[in-house]
Amino acid sequence: MRIGFDLRSFLREETGVGVYFKNLLFELARIDADNEYVLFSSSWKDRFPAAKLPPFKNRRFRDLRWPVKGVNFAWYKLGRPRLDTIFGTRLDLTHSPTPLILPTAGKKIVTVCDLFFMDFPGRADKEARRYFLKRAESSLRKADGIVTISEFTKKALIDRFGIGDERIKVTYLGLNDIFKEPAGAGAVDGGRGPGLYPGVHFRREGSSLDAARRKFDLPEGFLLFVGASEPRKNLPRLIDALAVVHKRYAKIPLVLVGRAGADQATLLDRIRFRGMERWIRLLGYLPDPDIRDLYQAASALVFPSYCEGFGLPLLEAMACGLPVAASGVSALPEIGGDAAVYFDPENVEDMAAKIILILGDARLRASLQAKGRERAKAFTWQKTARETLSFYRQILRGR
Repeated sequence: MRIGFDLRSFLREETGVGVYFKNLLFELARIDADNEYVLFSSSWKDRFPAAKLPPFKNRRFRDLRWPVKGVNFAWYKLGRPRLDTIFGTRLDLTHSPTPLILPTAGKKIVTVCDLFFMDFPGRADKEARRYFLKRAESSLRKADGIVTISEFTKKALIDRFGIGDERIKVTYLGLNDIFKEPAGAGAVDGGRGPGLYPGVHFRREGSSLDAARRKFDLPEGFLLFVGASEPRKNLPRLIDALAVVHKRYAKIPLVLVGRAGADQATLLDRIRFRGMERWIRLLGYLPDPDIRDLYQAASALVFPSYCEGFGLPLLEAMACGLPVAASGVSALPEIGGDAAVYFDPENVEDMAAKIILILGDARLRASLQAKGRERAKAFTWQKTARETLSFYRQILRGR
Protein backbone atom coordinates (compact mmCIF):
# COMPACT_ATOMS: atom_id res chain seq x y z
CA MET A 1 0.00 0.00 0.00
CA ARG A 2 0.97 3.61 -0.57
CA ILE A 3 -0.61 5.57 2.29
CA GLY A 4 -0.80 9.36 2.62
CA PHE A 5 -0.88 11.45 5.80
CA ASP A 6 -1.09 15.12 6.74
CA LEU A 7 1.38 15.75 9.60
CA ARG A 8 0.31 19.28 10.44
CA SER A 9 -1.62 18.22 13.54
CA PHE A 10 1.71 17.77 15.35
CA LEU A 11 3.78 20.39 13.53
CA ARG A 12 4.02 22.43 16.73
CA GLU A 13 2.86 21.73 20.29
CA GLU A 14 0.87 18.51 20.38
CA THR A 15 -2.49 18.41 22.09
CA GLY A 16 -5.37 16.03 21.57
CA VAL A 17 -5.42 15.04 17.91
CA GLY A 18 -1.72 15.79 17.48
CA VAL A 19 -0.73 13.47 20.34
CA TYR A 20 -2.87 10.70 18.87
CA PHE A 21 -1.63 11.04 15.31
CA LYS A 22 2.05 11.39 16.18
CA ASN A 23 2.02 8.27 18.35
CA LEU A 24 0.03 6.31 15.79
CA LEU A 25 2.51 7.10 13.02
CA PHE A 26 5.61 6.44 15.13
CA GLU A 27 4.20 3.05 16.11
CA LEU A 28 3.24 2.26 12.50
CA ALA A 29 6.85 3.05 11.56
CA ARG A 30 8.00 0.54 14.15
CA ILE A 31 5.75 -2.34 13.13
CA ASP A 32 5.38 -1.89 9.35
CA ALA A 33 8.32 -2.09 6.95
CA ASP A 34 6.27 -3.27 3.97
CA ASN A 35 4.08 -0.33 2.97
CA GLU A 36 5.10 3.07 1.61
CA TYR A 37 4.18 6.10 3.68
CA VAL A 38 3.69 9.49 2.02
CA LEU A 39 3.99 12.35 4.52
CA PHE A 40 2.89 15.95 3.95
CA SER A 41 3.38 19.12 5.97
CA SER A 42 3.09 22.81 5.17
CA SER A 43 3.44 26.17 6.86
CA TRP A 44 4.51 29.61 5.74
CA LYS A 45 6.94 30.11 8.63
CA ASP A 46 7.35 26.81 10.53
CA ARG A 47 9.38 23.89 9.22
CA PHE A 48 8.52 20.38 10.33
CA PRO A 49 11.00 19.29 13.06
CA ALA A 50 13.25 16.43 12.00
CA ALA A 51 12.86 14.77 15.41
CA LYS A 52 9.10 14.53 14.89
CA LEU A 53 9.30 12.88 11.48
CA PRO A 54 8.07 9.27 11.81
CA PRO A 55 11.01 6.99 10.88
CA PHE A 56 9.31 4.84 8.25
CA LYS A 57 11.65 2.54 6.36
CA ASN A 58 9.85 3.35 3.10
CA ARG A 59 8.65 6.96 3.02
CA ARG A 60 8.31 10.13 1.01
CA PHE A 61 8.15 13.49 2.78
CA ARG A 62 7.36 17.01 1.58
CA ASP A 63 7.43 20.10 3.79
CA LEU A 64 6.11 22.97 1.68
CA ARG A 65 6.21 26.69 2.38
CA TRP A 66 2.47 27.01 1.89
CA PRO A 67 0.32 28.87 4.47
CA VAL A 68 -1.82 26.59 6.62
CA LYS A 69 -5.01 28.59 6.04
CA GLY A 70 -4.40 28.54 2.30
CA VAL A 71 -4.01 24.77 2.23
CA ASN A 72 -7.12 24.31 4.36
CA PHE A 73 -9.16 26.56 2.05
CA ALA A 74 -7.94 24.76 -1.07
CA TRP A 75 -8.48 21.28 0.34
CA TYR A 76 -11.70 21.71 2.24
CA LYS A 77 -13.50 24.13 -0.09
CA LEU A 78 -12.03 23.34 -3.52
CA GLY A 79 -10.95 19.73 -3.03
CA ARG A 80 -7.54 20.27 -4.60
CA PRO A 81 -4.66 19.86 -5.11
CA ARG A 82 -4.79 16.13 -4.52
CA LEU A 83 -2.01 14.61 -2.46
CA ASP A 84 -1.42 12.35 -5.48
CA THR A 85 -0.61 15.46 -7.54
CA ILE A 86 1.64 16.98 -4.87
CA PHE A 87 3.75 13.82 -4.69
CA GLY A 88 3.46 12.85 -8.36
CA THR A 89 2.19 9.34 -7.59
CA ARG A 90 -1.13 7.63 -7.04
CA LEU A 91 -2.00 6.94 -3.42
CA ASP A 92 -3.92 3.83 -2.45
CA LEU A 93 -5.31 5.41 0.69
CA THR A 94 -5.14 8.58 2.79
CA HIS A 95 -5.84 8.94 6.50
CA SER A 96 -6.87 12.35 7.84
CA PRO A 97 -6.58 13.08 11.58
CA THR A 98 -9.75 15.19 11.35
CA PRO A 99 -13.32 14.49 10.15
CA LEU A 100 -12.46 16.09 6.78
CA ILE A 101 -11.17 13.81 4.01
CA LEU A 102 -7.87 14.52 2.29
CA PRO A 103 -8.15 15.01 -1.49
CA THR A 104 -6.94 11.89 -3.27
CA ALA A 105 -7.88 9.50 -6.05
CA GLY A 106 -7.54 6.59 -3.62
CA LYS A 107 -9.55 5.41 -0.62
CA LYS A 108 -10.23 7.93 2.14
CA ILE A 109 -10.20 7.37 5.89
CA VAL A 110 -10.89 10.03 8.53
CA THR A 111 -10.58 10.09 12.30
CA VAL A 112 -13.45 11.45 14.39
CA CYS A 113 -12.39 11.91 18.01
CA ASP A 114 -15.76 13.34 19.06
CA LEU A 115 -18.71 15.40 17.80
CA PHE A 116 -18.24 18.23 20.29
CA PHE A 117 -18.10 20.78 17.47
CA MET A 118 -21.65 19.77 16.51
CA ASP A 119 -23.11 19.23 19.97
CA PHE A 120 -21.68 22.46 21.42
CA PRO A 121 -20.80 24.74 18.48
CA GLY A 122 -20.58 27.80 20.72
CA ARG A 123 -17.82 26.13 22.76
CA ALA A 124 -15.90 24.70 19.79
CA ASP A 125 -12.65 26.30 18.62
CA LYS A 126 -12.47 28.63 15.65
CA GLU A 127 -11.06 26.07 13.19
CA ALA A 128 -13.81 23.58 14.00
CA ARG A 129 -16.51 26.21 13.51
CA ARG A 130 -14.97 27.41 10.27
CA TYR A 131 -14.64 24.07 8.49
CA PHE A 132 -15.96 21.11 10.49
CA LEU A 133 -19.49 22.37 11.11
CA LYS A 134 -20.18 23.00 7.43
CA ARG A 135 -18.36 20.08 5.85
CA ALA A 136 -18.06 17.23 8.32
CA GLU A 137 -21.31 15.49 7.43
CA SER A 138 -20.57 15.50 3.70
CA SER A 139 -17.02 14.33 4.35
CA LEU A 140 -18.16 11.47 6.60
CA ARG A 141 -20.57 10.24 3.94
CA LYS A 142 -17.81 10.29 1.30
CA ALA A 143 -15.21 8.58 3.50
CA ASP A 144 -14.54 4.91 2.83
CA GLY A 145 -13.75 4.33 6.50
CA ILE A 146 -13.97 6.17 9.81
CA VAL A 147 -11.67 5.67 12.80
CA THR A 148 -12.96 6.66 16.24
CA ILE A 149 -11.22 6.48 19.61
CA SER A 150 -14.14 5.33 21.76
CA GLU A 151 -17.37 3.39 21.57
CA PHE A 152 -19.08 6.58 22.75
CA THR A 153 -18.11 8.42 19.57
CA LYS A 154 -18.95 5.43 17.38
CA LYS A 155 -22.47 5.33 18.78
CA ALA A 156 -22.80 9.10 18.31
CA LEU A 157 -21.87 8.73 14.62
CA ILE A 158 -24.35 5.94 14.06
CA ASP A 159 -27.15 7.75 15.90
CA ARG A 160 -26.60 11.12 14.23
CA PHE A 161 -25.75 10.10 10.66
CA GLY A 162 -26.98 6.55 10.31
CA ILE A 163 -23.50 5.39 9.30
CA GLY A 164 -23.14 1.62 8.98
CA ASP A 165 -21.33 -0.16 11.77
CA GLU A 166 -18.95 -1.82 9.27
CA ARG A 167 -17.55 1.57 8.17
CA ILE A 168 -16.40 2.52 11.68
CA LYS A 169 -13.38 1.20 13.55
CA VAL A 170 -12.77 1.94 17.24
CA THR A 171 -9.09 2.12 18.15
CA TYR A 172 -8.39 3.24 21.71
CA LEU A 173 -5.41 5.50 22.33
CA GLY A 174 -2.25 4.19 23.95
CA LEU A 175 0.01 5.14 26.80
CA ASN A 176 3.45 6.63 26.23
CA ASP A 177 6.27 4.70 27.90
CA ILE A 178 7.33 7.76 29.89
CA PHE A 179 4.21 7.43 32.05
CA LYS A 180 5.07 3.83 32.88
CA GLU A 181 8.44 4.82 34.35
CA PRO A 182 8.56 5.60 38.07
CA ALA A 183 9.95 9.04 38.85
CA GLY A 184 10.14 8.39 42.58
CA ALA A 185 9.28 5.82 45.20
CA GLY A 186 5.52 6.20 44.75
CA ALA A 187 2.80 7.56 46.96
CA VAL A 188 2.71 7.02 50.69
CA ASP A 189 -0.21 8.20 52.81
CA GLY A 190 1.29 9.92 55.77
CA GLY A 191 -1.89 10.54 57.76
CA ARG A 192 -2.42 14.16 58.65
CA GLY A 193 -0.13 16.30 56.55
CA PRO A 194 1.80 19.23 57.96
CA GLY A 195 -0.50 22.12 57.27
CA LEU A 196 -2.30 22.16 53.97
CA TYR A 197 -5.29 19.95 54.61
CA PRO A 198 -6.26 17.14 56.98
CA GLY A 199 -6.17 13.48 56.07
CA VAL A 200 -3.97 13.73 52.99
CA HIS A 201 -0.22 13.86 52.80
CA PHE A 202 1.49 12.25 49.84
CA ARG A 203 5.18 11.81 50.49
CA ARG A 204 7.00 11.38 47.18
CA GLU A 205 10.67 10.56 46.99
CA GLY A 206 13.24 10.45 44.22
CA SER A 207 15.64 12.86 42.57
CA SER A 208 13.35 13.48 39.59
CA LEU A 209 10.45 14.52 41.80
CA ASP A 210 12.69 16.63 44.01
CA ALA A 211 13.98 18.40 40.91
CA ALA A 212 10.40 18.94 39.72
CA ARG A 213 9.43 20.46 43.04
CA ARG A 214 12.31 22.89 42.86
CA LYS A 215 11.76 23.67 39.17
CA PHE A 216 8.08 24.50 39.54
CA ASP A 217 8.09 25.52 43.22
CA LEU A 218 5.44 22.90 43.95
CA PRO A 219 3.49 22.88 47.20
CA GLU A 220 3.31 19.88 49.55
CA GLY A 221 0.06 18.69 47.97
CA PHE A 222 -2.05 19.97 45.10
CA LEU A 223 -4.82 19.17 42.65
CA LEU A 224 -3.79 18.84 39.01
CA PHE A 225 -5.45 19.48 35.66
CA VAL A 226 -3.77 18.66 32.32
CA GLY A 227 -5.16 20.05 29.07
CA ALA A 228 -5.56 23.22 27.04
CA SER A 229 -7.74 26.04 28.37
CA GLU A 230 -10.47 25.49 25.78
CA PRO A 231 -14.17 26.09 26.50
CA ARG A 232 -14.94 22.36 26.49
CA LYS A 233 -12.52 21.80 29.38
CA ASN A 234 -14.85 23.62 31.79
CA LEU A 235 -12.05 25.24 33.78
CA PRO A 236 -13.98 28.28 35.09
CA ARG A 237 -16.41 25.88 36.78
CA LEU A 238 -13.44 24.00 38.26
CA ILE A 239 -12.33 27.27 39.85
CA ASP A 240 -15.83 27.64 41.34
CA ALA A 241 -15.64 24.09 42.71
CA LEU A 242 -12.21 24.76 44.20
CA ALA A 243 -13.64 27.75 46.06
CA VAL A 244 -16.25 25.41 47.59
CA VAL A 245 -13.53 22.92 48.58
CA HIS A 246 -11.60 25.72 50.29
CA LYS A 247 -14.68 26.81 52.19
CA ARG A 248 -15.95 23.38 53.26
CA TYR A 249 -12.82 21.28 53.59
CA ALA A 250 -9.42 22.91 53.40
CA LYS A 251 -7.32 25.15 51.20
CA ILE A 252 -5.44 23.17 48.56
CA PRO A 253 -3.68 24.61 45.51
CA LEU A 254 -4.58 23.78 41.90
CA VAL A 255 -1.91 23.39 39.22
CA LEU A 256 -3.03 23.81 35.59
CA VAL A 257 -0.84 22.38 32.82
CA GLY A 258 -1.49 23.02 29.13
CA ARG A 259 -1.36 25.60 26.42
CA ALA A 260 -3.38 28.80 26.65
CA GLY A 261 -6.47 28.29 24.51
CA ALA A 262 -9.63 30.16 23.59
CA ASP A 263 -10.94 30.12 27.18
CA GLN A 264 -7.83 31.56 28.81
CA ALA A 265 -9.24 35.05 29.35
CA THR A 266 -12.43 33.66 30.88
CA LEU A 267 -10.38 31.41 33.15
CA LEU A 268 -8.22 34.28 34.39
CA ASP A 269 -11.31 36.42 35.02
CA ARG A 270 -12.88 33.65 37.09
CA ILE A 271 -9.69 33.20 39.13
CA ARG A 272 -9.68 36.92 39.94
CA PHE A 273 -13.43 36.97 40.65
CA ARG A 274 -13.05 34.15 43.19
CA GLY A 275 -9.94 35.73 44.72
CA MET A 276 -7.97 32.54 44.05
CA GLU A 277 -4.81 34.04 42.55
CA ARG A 278 -2.51 32.72 45.28
CA TRP A 279 -3.97 29.18 45.00
CA ILE A 280 -3.76 28.67 41.23
CA ARG A 281 -0.56 27.87 39.33
CA LEU A 282 -0.61 28.04 35.51
CA LEU A 283 2.45 26.24 34.15
CA GLY A 284 1.59 26.32 30.43
CA TYR A 285 2.56 23.64 27.94
CA LEU A 286 5.09 21.12 29.31
CA PRO A 287 6.92 18.09 27.87
CA ASP A 288 5.91 14.59 28.94
CA PRO A 289 8.72 14.05 31.51
CA ASP A 290 7.62 17.13 33.44
CA ILE A 291 3.95 16.11 33.23
CA ARG A 292 4.86 12.63 34.48
CA ASP A 293 6.57 14.16 37.52
CA LEU A 294 3.53 16.32 38.21
CA TYR A 295 1.20 13.31 38.02
CA GLN A 296 3.37 11.55 40.58
CA ALA A 297 3.68 14.57 42.86
CA ALA A 298 -0.01 15.59 42.86
CA SER A 299 -2.77 14.52 45.25
CA ALA A 300 -5.47 14.01 42.59
CA LEU A 301 -6.24 14.73 38.95
CA VAL A 302 -9.46 16.68 38.38
CA PHE A 303 -10.80 16.51 34.82
CA PRO A 304 -14.05 18.51 34.47
CA SER A 305 -14.46 18.43 30.66
CA TYR A 306 -17.92 18.67 29.08
CA CYS A 307 -17.03 16.29 26.26
CA GLU A 308 -14.11 14.02 25.41
CA GLY A 309 -13.69 11.40 22.72
CA PHE A 310 -11.18 9.67 24.99
CA GLY A 311 -9.51 11.67 27.79
CA LEU A 312 -5.83 10.78 27.61
CA PRO A 313 -4.86 12.55 30.89
CA LEU A 314 -7.04 10.05 32.76
CA LEU A 315 -5.01 7.17 31.37
CA GLU A 316 -1.68 8.89 32.06
CA ALA A 317 -2.66 9.76 35.63
CA MET A 318 -3.86 6.24 36.35
CA ALA A 319 -0.60 4.77 35.07
CA CYS A 320 1.27 7.07 37.47
CA GLY A 321 -0.84 6.01 40.44
CA LEU A 322 -2.73 9.30 40.74
CA PRO A 323 -6.37 9.15 41.91
CA VAL A 324 -8.79 10.67 39.38
CA ALA A 325 -12.03 12.66 39.70
CA ALA A 326 -13.60 13.26 36.29
CA SER A 327 -16.79 14.24 34.51
CA GLY A 328 -19.20 11.35 34.24
CA VAL A 329 -20.11 12.21 30.65
CA SER A 330 -19.09 11.33 27.08
CA ALA A 331 -16.23 8.79 26.81
CA LEU A 332 -14.65 9.45 30.20
CA PRO A 333 -16.43 6.66 32.16
CA GLU A 334 -15.65 4.29 29.27
CA ILE A 335 -11.93 5.02 29.63
CA GLY A 336 -11.71 5.41 33.39
CA GLY A 337 -13.99 2.49 34.27
CA ASP A 338 -14.07 1.82 38.01
CA ALA A 339 -10.64 3.42 38.46
CA ALA A 340 -12.05 6.95 38.90
CA VAL A 341 -14.86 8.80 40.66
CA TYR A 342 -17.25 10.84 38.53
CA PHE A 343 -19.24 14.04 38.89
CA ASP A 344 -21.71 16.13 36.91
CA PRO A 345 -19.58 18.73 35.05
CA GLU A 346 -22.46 21.23 35.21
CA ASN A 347 -22.82 20.89 39.00
CA VAL A 348 -20.23 22.76 41.05
CA GLU A 349 -21.47 21.22 44.31
CA ASP A 350 -21.08 17.68 42.96
CA MET A 351 -17.63 18.43 41.58
CA ALA A 352 -16.47 19.84 44.91
CA ALA A 353 -17.98 16.91 46.83
CA LYS A 354 -16.08 14.35 44.72
CA ILE A 355 -12.81 16.25 45.16
CA ILE A 356 -13.34 16.30 48.93
CA LEU A 357 -14.21 12.59 48.86
CA ILE A 358 -10.89 11.68 47.24
CA LEU A 359 -8.87 13.96 49.51
CA GLY A 360 -10.50 12.71 52.68
CA ASP A 361 -10.76 8.94 52.10
CA ALA A 362 -7.42 7.12 52.25
CA ARG A 363 -8.95 3.73 51.44
CA LEU A 364 -10.65 5.13 48.35
CA ARG A 365 -7.38 6.68 47.17
CA ALA A 366 -5.53 3.39 47.61
CA SER A 367 -8.26 1.54 45.71
CA LEU A 368 -8.21 4.04 42.84
CA GLN A 369 -4.44 3.85 42.62
CA ALA A 370 -4.42 0.06 42.36
CA LYS A 371 -7.30 -0.11 39.90
CA GLY A 372 -5.87 2.72 37.80
CA ARG A 373 -2.43 1.18 37.39
CA GLU A 374 -3.97 -2.14 36.37
CA ARG A 375 -6.44 -0.58 33.93
CA ALA A 376 -3.77 1.52 32.22
CA LYS A 377 -1.90 -1.64 31.19
CA ALA A 378 -4.61 -2.45 28.63
CA PHE A 379 -3.95 0.66 26.51
CA THR A 380 -0.91 0.50 24.18
CA TRP A 381 0.05 2.39 21.04
CA GLN A 382 1.13 -0.89 19.48
CA LYS A 383 -2.43 -2.16 19.74
CA THR A 384 -3.71 1.13 18.30
CA ALA A 385 -1.35 0.88 15.33
CA ARG A 386 -2.00 -2.81 14.61
CA GLU A 387 -5.76 -2.33 14.62
CA THR A 388 -5.48 0.77 12.43
CA LEU A 389 -3.24 -0.99 9.90
CA SER A 390 -5.67 -3.89 9.79
CA PHE A 391 -8.47 -1.41 9.04
CA TYR A 392 -6.46 0.06 6.16
CA ARG A 393 -6.17 -3.40 4.62
CA GLN A 394 -9.84 -4.06 5.21
CA ILE A 395 -10.83 -0.84 3.41
CA LEU A 396 -8.57 -1.60 0.43
CA ARG A 397 -10.01 -5.09 0.14
CA GLY A 398 -13.44 -3.51 -0.05
CA ARG A 399 -14.45 -5.33 3.14
